[in-house]
Amino acid sequence: MTPDLPAALTGYIRAARIPLALGALDMPDEPLVEVNQAFCTLTGYAREDVLGRNCRFLQQDSEKLRKARAEMRAFLENPEAEAGRFEVPNLRADGTPFTNLVFMSRLKSQSGPGSLIFASQFDLKLTDGFDEVKAYDRQLGQSIDDMADLSANYGLMMRQSAELLSQSAATIANLRFNG
Repeated sequence: MTPDLPAALTGYIRAARIPLALGALDMPDEPLVEVNQAFCTLTGYAREDVLGRNCRFLQQDSEKLRKARAEMRAFLENPEAEAGRFEVPNLRADGTPFTNLVFMSRLKSQSGPGSLIFASQFDLKLTDGFDEVKAYDRQLGQSIDDMADLSANYGLMMRQSAELLSQSAATIANLRFNG
């Protein structure tokens, strides 16, 4: 059974150009209950193929994955943890590997504890990452300082920019969740 989601929240997620997903913490195996087209484009999966499934179907087995899974599990099991960032080795539908920088935030209902996880995803592939982060930035109406002078710290800056953008997206989702 899919939770009854506010139309403002689903509308926000579906309209966003950055990959977004919602997971239901209060359902068995914490399935995805909403994803947008950008998520489908990133992963190569159709919306109907991912809804109702735990996102671990994207994960490729590796030592790095085991570490990321343990960190994600600790986050999910700690109701006091509001947000977490995880680098997760994933596979697209066609089997192409990518490193997914996943930001998870709890959506907290005004009437009680949060039962949804809002997640945004960023492909850390450096050849496309900078342009993608700039596109995410435009979508969220934020500005990123010129990073050309910081090219030596490219990966770090990309992660910091992506984290700020994700936090902005989570704040907007939380507002839409609570009307």
